[in-house]
Amino acid sequence: MEIHDDKDMFLASYGGQLTAAPYERHGTPLVRDDSGIILERDIHIWTDGSAKDNGLETCTAGAAWTSDLTFHDEVSLAGIPLSNNVAEVAAVVLCLQAWRSAHIVVHTDSTLVLDLVGGGLLAMERDGWRDTPRHFSMGTPTGLKKTLLHLLRDRSGRLAFQKAKAHADDVSNNLADHLANQGRLFGRVMCIDNVALPSLWVDSAPVLAHQPLDYITKMVVQQFVPSPTTTVKFSRFSDRWVVAMAGLFNEVLDPGHYIANVWKINIPLKFQETLWKEMNNMLTLGHRYHGRSDSGRFCRCRTEMSLNHILLGCRKYVLRGLQAVLLERLRRISPSLPSRSLHPDEWGHSPWFPLLALKRLEQGKFYPSKSLRSPNEALSLSRPVREWLIGNYFWQIWKWRMKEIHDTSFNFIPILLEKTLASVLDAAPPVPSAKERTCMRDWKKARDASSDGTAHEQCTAPLENRPVKTKAVPMESRKAGILRALTDGAYD
Repeated sequence: MEIHDDKDMFLASYGGQLTAAPYERHGTPLVRDDSGIILERDIHIWTDGSAKDNGLETCTAGAAWTSDLTFHDEVSLAGIPLSNNVAEVAAVVLCLQAWRSAHIVVHTDSTLVLDLVGGGLLAMERDGWRDTPRHFSMGTPTGLKKTLLHLLRDRSGRLAFQKAKAHADDVSNNLADHLANQGRLFGRVMCIDNVALPSLWVDSAPVLAHQPLDYITKMVVQQFVPSPTTTVKFSRFSDRWVVAMAGLFNEVLDPGHYIANVWKINIPLKFQETLWKEMNNMLTLGHRYHGRSDSGRFCRCRTEMSLNHILLGCRKYVLRGLQAVLLERLRRISPSLPSRSLHPDEWGHSPWFPLLALKRLEQGKFYPSKSLRSPNEALSLSRPVREWLIGNYFWQIWKWRMKEIHDTSFNFIPILLEKTLASVLDAAPPVPSAKERTCMRDWKKARDASSDGTAHEQCTAPLENRPVKTKAVPMESRKAGILRALTDGAYD
C-alpha cells in the first residue's frame, strides 16, 4: 500500500481499518492478539491543565491531551475566570470531544476531575447545581462541569479514568504537562463561553427539597423575576451591541453577560448613569428632547442628536484635536500590541460599546515575545487606567455639549478646549506594577474589613519597603498617586 501521509501510515500499522468516529483519524484501531482474533484495543489518553497567576485576574491557562497513538491537541483557554482547576476540567472536556466513540482510558493527575467523574457531577445535579449563578450560561465553572457530564453520558465506547502521579517518571503524563504549557502560550484559542450544551442531557433545574428558606427564596426570585437586561427595553441595544462586537473584533458575545459591566468599569459615575439611560433608550436627546430650543433635537449639521453622534463628532464639531490628546495619553501606558481594543479611534460608529467587554476582548489573544514577555498581564494592569482615560474623555465631551444645549452663552469649540482636556486626563492614576496590584487587592480587603482607616497603614508599609521600577515618575510621587487613587476609588 502506498503511504501518502501520517493518516495512511496510521491505517497501515493497524491493518487499514478504523471504527466509526466523529473525527476521521480519531477512531478505535482494530488489533490482533496472539490467537489471531481481532479485538478493539483501549486507547490510553493523558490530560493535563496549566495555569499561570492562578487565582489572579491576569491568569492565563492552557489545556492539552496526548495519546499512545501519538495524536495530541493543546489549546489556550479564554472566557470564564481561569484557574488551574478550570484548565484540568477543560482538558478532559477537550479529550472527550475528540474521542466520542472510541474505547479510552483517561489518565489525569487532577483529584478534582476524579472526584467529579466518581460521583461529584451526579451529586451536583441531584442538589440542583447550587453554585450556579443567575441566568446560567456556559461562561461559568459550573457550566463547564455540565458540559463534562453531558460528554460522559453521550458516549458509545468504553470509558475509564485512572490516577496519574504528577511530576513523576510517567513520560506520557509529563508530555501532557508540557503540551498544556505550550498550549497556554501558543495554542489555538478555545473560548469556554462558546461551548454548547445540548438540551435534555443534563438536568439544570434547581432542587428546592430539604433546602433552607433563604436559599429557596433566592432561587424563586432568580427563576421567576426577570433581569432588567432581558427585558424589551434592552433588546434594541443588545442587537446593536452584538453586531458591533462581531464587526469590530470578530467575536460573538452574549450581551446579557456584559450589560451590567457598565457599573463595574472604571469611568465616572455620572457617565455610567448616562450609558445606562442610553441602553434603556431613555436618554433625552433627539425626538425625546422636549426643551424649547431645537439644539437638543438636532445638531448644527442637521443630524438628529444622539449619544454616539456627540461622542464621534461631525463636520461642525471636529474632535480630531481632542482625540489626539486622548491617544497620546493612551500610548504612554498601553503595551505595544496589534489590538484594536487599544485604539478607541478605530471603534467605529459606537465608540463606547467595547468598554463593556474590554477584559473579554483582550483575554488570551497575545503571546509572549522578546519585546513583551507578559502581554496579557500588561493589558490587565493598564486596563483600569485606560478605562479611566477613555471614560473621562467621553464624559468631558458629553458635559460640554450638554452645557452648550442648556446654556446659550456657551459655545463648544473643540480646539479651544484641548488644554482643558489635557489637564483632566493628566490626573489619571498611574499604572500599577504586578506587586503593587497585589498590594491594592490586600488594601481593598483591609478597607472592607475595617472602618477606622487602618487600611491605609496596611497598604503603605509594603510600598515603602519595596523599590518601584519607574522611569518617568519619581518614587514618592508615584506612591502618593497610587494611594490617592485608592482613596478616591479609582481602581474599584
